[in-house]
Amino acid sequence: MVFMVEENGFIEVAREAVSQLKRLSRDFPRLSTRHVKLAIETWNEEMFRKGEIIWLEKQRKREERSALENRAAELIEANLVDDVLDTLISEFDREIDFHGLIDLCGRDKYIAALRREAMELKQNSISPEQTAELWNSVSKPAIGGEHWNAMAVSVLMR
Repeated sequence: MVFMVEENGFIEVAREAVSQLKRLSRDFPRLSTRHVKLAIETWNEEMFRKGEIIWLEKQRKREERSALENRAAELIEANLVDDVLDTLISEFDREIDFHGLIDLCGRDKYIAALRREAMELKQNSISPEQTAELWNSVSKPAIGGEHWNAMAVSVLMR
């Protein structure tokens, strides 16, 4: 994996920096501050291992977030919002709500998916009032207001 190479390089650079600080502090003791001397005395391999663990965990979270964003963007292009949430929750074993989905895929893609859903509901003889009621009952975030209403659904379908 690419990040493992970067991680090893990062840790090696940190080790080299500590080594150079030790050498400079030894050769020029009057130039070292009290804080540098204390850090050099207490720095040990355990600290590098903890740093590696922290770095790897942050990298893992970044990669997971990226995969989640990519999958959300892919799914929302052709699926209903509820189906996207169900799929993401199933595939990533994470609890995601509508606001989380908007954060992952963006407001514009969320609106486009709602528009498709509203049009599908209309084709099945579901009125804008009923759509608004349905979306409010499942707490789908409304666009431009706190709650859905028939006018907002109608405007969305234009």
